[in-house]
Amino acid sequence: MLPVAALSIGPAALIARLVRAETARELGKDYVRLARAKRLPAARVHLRHVLPNALTATLTTGGLLLGGLIAGSVLVESVFAWPGLGMRMTEAITQKDFPVAQGVILVYGAIVLVVNTAVDLALAVLDPKSTIKES
Repeated sequence: MLPVAALSIGPAALIARLVRAETARELGKDYVRLARAKRLPAARVHLRHVLPNALTATLTTGGLLLGGLIAGSVLVESVFAWPGLGMRMTEAITQKDFPVAQGVILVYGAIVLVVNTAVDLALAVLDPKSTIKES
């Protein structure tokens, strides 16, 4: 429990704070008041109107937090002696086994690339107005 808590408490608090602030900001906008004036159900207002607009900043921040989580996982695996890619990378560096270290770094880089691409695709689906259109 302690390694997971050490790795996840900070980013979870940041994401929760961001979701709360973005949701409060979106709830005060005119289109939400209009939806409420039309007597739409609260669940529909929150899920259809507020959630997609509040998630854009959250997804962007979550994608950026991934790099810090990967660096934190290397540290947590070393401190708590958990077997994993981070532990293998630190062992490879201390034993000067550079091809293994480069391979692990390449895997971590590929993971970050895939997650950032998924975040960009999710943002394009959630907010199609923000994508650049050709003239």
